[in-house]
Amino acid sequence: MITIIDKSKCCGCTACFSICPKHCVEMKMDEEGFFYPFVNGNICIECGLCEKVCPILNPIPKHKFDVRAFAFQSKDERIRKDSSSGGAFTIIAEKIISEGGYVYGCKFDDDFNVIHDCAENIEELSKFRGSKYVQSKLDNVFIEIKKKLDDKKKVLFSGTPCQVSGLKRYLRKQYDNLFLIDLVCHGIPSPGLWSMYVKYIKGSVKSRLTYVSFRNKRYGYAGSTMALGYENGKTEFSSRRAQFYKYLFFQDINSRPSCFCCHFKGVKRVSDFTIYDCWHMNQVESSWDDDKGTTWVLVQSEKGMKLFDRIKQNAKIKETSAEKAIELDGQLALHSTIPNPLRAQFFTDAQQLEMNELIKRYFPLTLKKRITFFIKPLLYQLGLLDKLKRII
Repeated sequence: MITIIDKSKCCGCTACFSICPKHCVEMKMDEEGFFYPFVNGNICIECGLCEKVCPILNPIPKHKFDVRAFAFQSKDERIRKDSSSGGAFTIIAEKIISEGGYVYGCKFDDDFNVIHDCAENIEELSKFRGSKYVQSKLDNVFIEIKKKLDDKKKVLFSGTPCQVSGLKRYLRKQYDNLFLIDLVCHGIPSPGLWSMYVKYIKGSVKSRLTYVSFRNKRYGYAGSTMALGYENGKTEFSSRRAQFYKYLFFQDINSRPSCFCCHFKGVKRVSDFTIYDCWHMNQVESSWDDDKGTTWVLVQSEKGMKLFDRIKQNAKIKETSAEKAIELDGQLALHSTIPNPLRAQFFTDAQQLEMNELIKRYFPLTLKKRITFFIKPLLYQLGLLDKLKRII
């Protein structure tokens, strides 16, 4: 049976939970708010399937396909505006839907928990757009996907590299009707901590929380900011409360232990596509650099290339070498982040302090932050924010 001794060797992909024939593996939240598998030894039959499908214990060989790299901008400006970068995921997903398939992606539920869900029509894809800096809850998604694949349905799954690898290990065979998108991933933050943060937001504002965006483009693509929207019509952008959670993420404080020694790094992947932000479009095709967002798409397989050929008429694309795409914006494809020295103390404090006290301790409102919150909207209105970002 699978036993987690070293938490850095469990990515929480749920492959072991999904494969168990006796349903004796349960995903339980630990003190940091991450989910890990726990086995009920009383009903376990020692079949070993949970260990066989672990993508860390049993790495999957990468595709032998020569990776091709494309800068990608959706021609549909609405899609591009609502996406974190250039809208590549939506365009690929729309093609799968139009061919009678199903799309699994990450969304907020009614309580703003981050979960994986299925879209059966193009209208439902909007819930998957935009980055979610929280490890999503998969529940029975792998089991649902296998049933659809065995019924000869076409399926697209989008997730982190560890989730994609977990799904492939769980399936234990190749499916021509399965398409996979993974990400160049910074890390997967704690869902338990996110729940605490959402509870704090709901309790500190009289109006009901109706909207969350980790990468809102109000101040352009280069100046994307976290946004919180409320039923009274107000939206918070550059505020201490709105920026705290994103600060923890980019300071490498709230990610899962396995993220700091990620087993799924590399240019070549087990997915069909790898997508990530293209921040340096000015060095690829300067005339396209309009501060509205561009996606790097790394095509990882022959199957992926055939699908890409069917959707590229819906986008502006510019091919370059995979080496250049990685050099410009993809270093996190190769290297894990380093845990912040404050990480352990932060999670200890998170168990004892209220969220407002955590914010005061780890995100103090210094003069520099006050100036930043005030001046960011002004710089954007003057057209200087993007230029300043490039300089610093």
